[in-house]
Amino acid sequence: MRGARQAETAQGGASSTRITALLLDIDDTLLDTRSAMRRAAARCIAQVWPEATDRAEELGVRYHADPGGFFGGYTRGELTFGAMRESRLREVATHGGLPWGAEAFAGFEQGWPAAFRAGTRAFDDVAGLLDRARADGILVGALTNSSTEFTTLKLEVVGLSDAFTAIATTDTLGYGKPDARAFWRARELLGSAPEQTVYVGDDLAVDAQAAVAAGLHGVWLDRRGQWGGSDVGVPVVASLDAVSW
Repeated sequence: MRGARQAETAQGGASSTRITALLLDIDDTLLDTRSAMRRAAARCIAQVWPEATDRAEELGVRYHADPGGFFGGYTRGELTFGAMRESRLREVATHGGLPWGAEAFAGFEQGWPAAFRAGTRAFDDVAGLLDRARADGILVGALTNSSTEFTTLKLEVVGLSDAFTAIATTDTLGYGKPDARAFWRARELLGSAPEQTVYVGDDLAVDAQAAVAAGLHGVWLDRRGQWGGSDVGVPVVASLDAVSW
C-alpha cells in the first residue's frame, strides 16, 4: 500500500514507482494547532474584553471554527492573511455582543504570539516519521495553507525549523490547497516528481484527495477517528507511524 502501512483499512493500489519525497501538512498533522488556537484565542479574547472572561473559552472555539469561512477566502486569494484574521475576530465579537474597533484587533494580535507559543506542541508521532524519512534518504517538505510568519513561529516553538528541505505557504505561492498548483509548486521546490511524492494531511478533501487529483500519492491522517470505513479513494491512517513509502 503506497503511503500507508495498514493496507487492510486503506484504499488504493500498490505501485512500483519508487517514492523519493514526503510532503506534509503542518496544522493538525504535525502540530496540535486546533488546541493551540482555541487556547490562544480564549486567552487573547479575555485580555481584550475582560467582561467576556467567563465566555472566553467558548468564543475561542468559535474563532477556531471560523463559521464565516474567512480562512477559505484567504486560501483562494480573496483575503490577505491579516484581513482574514481580522474578519474572524470581528465575527466573534459580533456574535458575542462585544464592542469592536481597530484597537480590539490590535490588542488581540499583540497578545497572540505569546499565547500561541504557550499552547503549541508537536504530536508524539512526528519525530519518528522524520527520523525514518531521513534514514531512508527521503526528501521531506511541508505544504501549509497558513502564512510564512505563523508557520515560522510554529516550527520554531516545537524545534522543527530545520526539518524540511522546502516549505510552501499560501502567501508565498499566491494560492493554497486544494488548488492543484499548490501541490505542484511544493513538490517542485522539493525537487521530486509527482508520482514519486507522498502527501499526508489531516483533511480528507483539502489534503489527501486534492493531492491525488494533483497527481501525488495522498494519505489521509485521521487522528480524530472520523473515517467510517467507506472507500474514500486514498489510504487512511490513524497515526504518522503508519505512513510508509
